[in-house]
Amino acid sequence: MKKILLPTDFSDNAWTAIVYGLNMFRDEACDFYVLHTYLPAFYEVDYHGMIEDTLSGLDLTLERIHREFPNKKHRFYPHSDFDQLTDEVLDITKDKGIDLIIMGTKGATGARRILFGSNTVFVMRKATVPVLAVPDRYTYSKIERILFPTDYLRHFKKEELRPLVDIAKRHGAGMMVLHVEEDLEWTENEQQNKEKLQELLTGIDFEFTVVRDTDISAAIQDHIRDNHYDMLVMMHRKHSFLGRLLRRQNIANIGFNLEIPFLVLQGAPVK
Repeated sequence: MKKILLPTDFSDNAWTAIVYGLNMFRDEACDFYVLHTYLPAFYEVDYHGMIEDTLSGLDLTLERIHREFPNKKHRFYPHSDFDQLTDEVLDITKDKGIDLIIMGTKGATGARRILFGSNTVFVMRKATVPVLAVPDRYTYSKIERILFPTDYLRHFKKEELRPLVDIAKRHGAGMMVLHVEEDLEWTENEQQNKEKLQELLTGIDFEFTVVRDTDISAAIQDHIRDNHYDMLVMMHRKHSFLGRLLRRQNIANIGFNLEIPFLVLQGAPVK
């Protein structure tokens, strides 16, 4: 049974992400863990009110799920804690054996609500399992085409690609493997890594394409704009393009304007 973590700040975008997850796995037995964390601002002293708001928010969220998306294959477990979101995500991922985290790309503002946009990036940085970020107001549609931008600098491993392969096979989705390259001259190692990727994607309808550009972020977004895709998938590896992007100090300028769901795979550690 798949175990999915749904962090929420009770915002509309968080609800959009929950709805996306429920639809994406409507035919699969799943345990969903609905998580809310809270930390007061230094001037806020109403801890009791914060706890009441959290419990009430979780109850209302679960009531709405059961009312609008009844599904005997799905079970739900509310969870709250006085903690940083990223720390609690890591703890519950380990304790419950979470397979996937689904969350919104931005969050609510106002008293007793934690800003969620930067937290999405922080979770992507630190998570040990894939993170699926769903844009605000995005309506679920069948996953038919997936864009997977990647380089070929490192060897691909079956376990780190398994979530992507699983989604593509379950939904019968086609995949475009996009390589953005400033220099079209490939090394022998890069060619071998590409051949390994091709082997690991056996059973999926996929094709390779190469774009020559010096701005990887712009090239990816241009490709999405010019073609229809239902999901963007990238690998988070140390020193990779995505790894460098997520580690920029200015979170607001990470360089992506997401309009489709964005799945971040966690690369296997280098031994």
